[in-house]
Amino acid sequence: MEVNRAKFYSIVYAVTMESHDRSGIGTYKEKKLHIILKKYFEENAAYHEIPANGFIADILHGGVITEIETAGFSGLKPKLAAYLPDYRVNLVHPLIGKKTVSWIDPETGSISAAKRSPKKEGAYDLLFEAVRILPYVNHPNLTLLGPVLEADEYRMLDGWSRDKKRGSHRFERVPSDLLDMIELGCDDDYRRLIPDGCGESFGTADFAARAGIGQETARAVLKVMEARGVVRFLGKEGRRHLWGRV
Repeated sequence: MEVNRAKFYSIVYAVTMESHDRSGIGTYKEKKLHIILKKYFEENAAYHEIPANGFIADILHGGVITEIETAGFSGLKPKLAAYLPDYRVNLVHPLIGKKTVSWIDPETGSISAAKRSPKKEGAYDLLFEAVRILPYVNHPNLTLLGPVLEADEYRMLDGWSRDKKRGSHRFERVPSDLLDMIELGCDDDYRRLIPDGCGESFGTADFAARAGIGQETARAVLKVMEARGVVRFLGKEGRRHLWGRV
């Protein structure tokens, strides 16, 4: 799926102006990020919030449901079980490729200066989330979409640590740019995520090192790839878990 940055900028501007009229960051029920992505994937509001098989789809147009999950895929199995037999489903999960973080003092409402975060999300983070919907990742009607965004994140200083940052709650994410769009709809899309240098068989640790991810993430990614049918578990060699391409 091609990225339309001009369209994205226009929607971000419109939503930002609308929320400004409503007195600032996150003061209404639906968060900015969700609204912006819903409008990006379908500008015509007539196709928003449509009943489908006992649930309300974010977007339903032309037999295709687009479901936008900004928080993650937990609790999504009942919806997928209802949707997938009758509809094509685009499951959207935003990935933050670049971000700044600002902190909100809940007592005074003051907001700190934004600081650049070193954390960057990509395709493997989308697969890490997909482990929560493992029974459905091989369904022919399901496509995973990961818009890679630049965003400003606002967090509450309400955590349990001395500086109140650990265990804090995210208040709002405001995207400013659409950098890329990751699309996982066919087996080859998944196969392309097996890193260069992994041969016909490879260990979890080798996969993690070559992909530049942690081993916990690698284990989840490989489970999703196994469910998709593009890798298979070959067994253990000592404590080493071996995987093979399919």
